[in-house]
Amino acid sequence: MKKRIFIGSSSEQLTTLNEIITLLGESVECIPWTDAFGLNKSGLDSLIKQTKLADFSVLVATKDDLTKQRGESLTKPRDNVVFEFGLFLGAAGSEKCYLIAEEDADLPSDLDGITVAKFTRNPGQYNSLDKIVENIKSQIAKVGEMAQLGLLPSTALAIGYYNSFLKRVCEELHNSGVIEIEGKKLSVKCFKIDVIIPERLDDNGVANFTTLYNKKHKLSKASTTNNTVSQGTRGYPFHFKVDPPDANQENPVEIHLSDIPSTLSTIVDSLKLYLPTNQVGQDFDIDYLEMRELENFAKVLTFLIGRNAATKGFVTVFTNVQL
Repeated sequence: MKKRIFIGSSSEQLTTLNEIITLLGESVECIPWTDAFGLNKSGLDSLIKQTKLADFSVLVATKDDLTKQRGESLTKPRDNVVFEFGLFLGAAGSEKCYLIAEEDADLPSDLDGITVAKFTRNPGQYNSLDKIVENIKSQIAKVGEMAQLGLLPSTALAIGYYNSFLKRVCEELHNSGVIEIEGKKLSVKCFKIDVIIPERLDDNGVANFTTLYNKKHKLSKASTTNNTVSQGTRGYPFHFKVDPPDANQENPVEIHLSDIPSTLSTIVDSLKLYLPTNQVGQDFDIDYLEMRELENFAKVLTFLIGRNAATKGFVTVFTNVQL
């Protein structure tokens, strides 16, 4: 999934903007400010929408205006570029918003003491535009591999799913070594859990996908042993395949579990509130946010699985799964 990058500049610097787009390459999806403003929408509304859709932003501050300040002549970037930098910086944070400033451009004093990427138009210099953009590409690649805690719910959903279900299922199977199938207990010799993340969500979240996936792969229902009386715990339901199929209590089984996190359905309702629409038909902005949330859910979950001995090596996350 390509990362979206909003790029802002003054109208006089479209050549510089297009050069930056070329330098960033096809591994990312660039959204120049010229494509960001919708018809019959205010400029501010369009920019705020972009702060929700963009994964990263790059603002180009060049020496476009000659001003006098306290009797001194200064060359400054356009006010709208400085405003947009503040807008995207506040929305996404300093690790996802970059200011590229032309050498000797006078910047707001609030940026004093902060390392700003200042470029020269002289090729071959250590701070030539191509080298500055290459550094930003490296930063985007690095940050892009990390899960994000943002306004949308995928990070919190992944943490909750891991702690309240996935880890507990693994701990119970390690400790008890038993599952229940239609009231009968079977010993478990070893187990593997596949967490299935669908490619898309529908209006019902994952409910329909879960039904069809389990039917297609002929998965049966079972649960961990219910030890409510002796240990004060409850059994955890899941779908599975057993190897061999005719296993019994005397012959321990190898169990292959599959689970499609029902908590993913929360993303659908959250996106309707986060980016409301009054249209009927496909909304590509909603589709993009949905894919971004599913991707982030998988990243967070994979990170948590790898940190705990009860889950590491026993759980695998599969993404973009189709029926």
